[in-house]
Amino acid sequence: MKDPLISIILPVFNGERYLAKAINSCLEQTYETIEVIVVNDFSTDNTLTIVNEFVAQDKRVRLINNSENKKLPASLNIGHKEAKGEYITWTSDDNIYQKDAIYKMYTTLMKSNSDIVYCDYLIIDDEGIITGQAKLKAIEYLMFYGVIGACFLYKKEVYDRNKGYNEKLFLVEDYDFWLRAMKHSSYCKVDNPGYYFYRYHENSLTTRMKLDQNLKNQFLSNLYELYNDLFADSRMKAKEQIITFLINRFVYGPNDNIDVIHSKTFLKDLEYASTLLIGFSVEKFKRIVADDIIETIMIKKEFQKPKSFFAVHRLGKDVILRLAIGRYLALIKKCFL
Repeated sequence: MKDPLISIILPVFNGERYLAKAINSCLEQTYETIEVIVVNDFSTDNTLTIVNEFVAQDKRVRLINNSENKKLPASLNIGHKEAKGEYITWTSDDNIYQKDAIYKMYTTLMKSNSDIVYCDYLIIDDEGIITGQAKLKAIEYLMFYGVIGACFLYKKEVYDRNKGYNEKLFLVEDYDFWLRAMKHSSYCKVDNPGYYFYRYHENSLTTRMKLDQNLKNQFLSNLYELYNDLFADSRMKAKEQIITFLINRFVYGPNDNIDVIHSKTFLKDLEYASTLLIGFSVEKFKRIVADDIIETIMIKKEFQKPKSFFAVHRLGKDVILRLAIGRYLALIKKCFL
C-alpha cells in the first residue's frame, strides 16, 4: 500500500540565513512521500531566489508568494489550504528536522491511534551546536502554557475541525490552535529529543519577543483574547479571575500568587473548563494546581499560614493523598509553625 502524503508547510519572512538548511532537512527525510509548501511572506532578502532553486531541483517543493506581509497565522492558513497531504506539520526557516522525524512521528500517530503527536526537541545555537534540550510536559499542562513545542504532526481533519489558525492572534496562534484542538482531538507525546533542532539566535521571533516591548504587549493582549474565546461559556462565573490566573502562570511561572485558591467559584469553574477538553484528566489538572500552590507556599513567606493549608485541602482528598508524606509534613510545618 502506498504511503500517504504528508505536507510540510514552511512559512518564511526574510529567512535567507538558514532557509536552505531547513528545506534540505525536509527533503532528506527517510519518509519520502512528502510535499514542502514554502509560503514566502513578502520577503525582501534572498529568500525567493533560494526557494526557486529548490523548486527547480525537486518537484516536491512548491512556492507560494504573498503579495504583502501577512504574518505567521495567515501564512499558515494559506499553506494549509494548498496542502494535499492527509497529515500536516509545519516548521520554521531556522530550524532543522532529523532525517527520521517525519517517519517516527507518522508511525507513532498510527500506533497510538491519536490525532496529534508532539515531541521533545534539541536546542541549537547560530552555528548549529547543541546547547540543550526541551523536555515537554504532559498534555494536562497545555492549559498553562504551550507544551506542544516545535515538533509535531497532525491529521488534516484537526486543522479542518479547528477551522484553521486564528489570524487575529499573532504570537499565540499555535497555542490557540492546540487548545482549541483539545475540544475534538487526541494527543500523544513522544519522549525523544532527537527528531528536531530548534535554533535560538538574535533575529528569531522568540528572542525578539523578549527584547521588544511592543511585541510583549501584543503577546499579552492576544493571550487574553485567546483565553477569553476559549472560556466563552456563560456558566463560568469566575472567568476573568481564571484568565488572570492563567496569564500570570504562563508568563511568570507557578510561583506568583495563590490568592485565587481561596475562591470556591474559581476552583469549580476551572474544573468545569478542563472537562470541556478531550483527554484532559481533571484529577491530573488539580494535582498540577496543587503542586504549584504548595511550591509557592514553600518559598513565599507571605503565604505560610493556616489559611493556605486549608485552601490546598479544598482541591480534594485524592490530591492530598497523592502527596509524599515528607512534603505534606513540610507543608504543615510552614503553615502552622
